[in-house]
Amino acid sequence: MTNNEWVAAERDVELPGDVEAMDSADVVSRQLIAVYPELRSQNYARLVTNEEGDEICRVPLALLH
Repeated sequence: MTNNEWVAAERDVELPGDVEAMDSADVVSRQLIAVYPELRSQNYARLVTNEEGDEICRVPLALLH
């Protein structure tokens, strides 16, 4: 979601815990900017939530190297 708009289809992936979810978000985000480096400059972030919809973490693409 960016500026409160979804820019990609939602996809549910169940992971055993918050740490694994944060690690997965980091890996997927790095893969995404490797393919689409222009996304770094557009304030996109990967959002991870739990089953209740509470935010676990947010990975801003602009901050990844």
